[in-house]
Amino acid sequence: MTKVLSLSIMRTADGNDLPLPSYHSPYHMGLNLQAAIPSALRLEPGDRALVPVGFAVGVPEGYCGFVVSTFDMAQKEGLVVLDAPQLVHPADRGPLAVLMQNTSSHLVVLHRGDRIAQLVVMPAVQVAWKDFSDGQERGAVTDEQKVILENAGLHEKIQEEGQDKMFSFRRPQKSIRHRFSEEIKHEDF
Repeated sequence: MTKVLSLSIMRTADGNDLPLPSYHSPYHMGLNLQAAIPSALRLEPGDRALVPVGFAVGVPEGYCGFVVSTFDMAQKEGLVVLDAPQLVHPADRGPLAVLMQNTSSHLVVLHRGDRIAQLVVMPAVQVAWKDFSDGQERGAVTDEQKVILENAGLHEKIQEEGQDKMFSFRRPQKSIRHRFSEEIKHEDF
């Protein structure tokens, strides 16, 4: 069962007649955001616009909101959320607007009430850094640090005698695409 979180929401003057954001179905995680524009908005190829959605929302502490593009608008119209995911902090209490860009080669016209984006609300944590830079320099690399270094594309060679650690940035790595093309041949499709 999906967890339900209560959010405070207040319509703004430009969104009084629009419905509140809702889910397309019980299985969707993105709330549909609609354009709260007074008249048609023309976006030529490459144009961008800050589009109001007609409300202000209060995301509670411990959560954050992400405004993301909708598949339909991105695929069919080439209209995307420019700074996706647009982050909505718990401290943000003003009217919500979405920075949209027309990435297509044709004119896109938005009308009042068009679904332009989705809002996904998720739990969030703040980070307290555990800096191991000094430990690396002294040669005392922990298992946690090894994982970080390996995932960063660094290769470590450990000499059993003497605790000497040598890090090399030149480890040859195959890209995901390259590994994929080796594992699956085109005839398999």
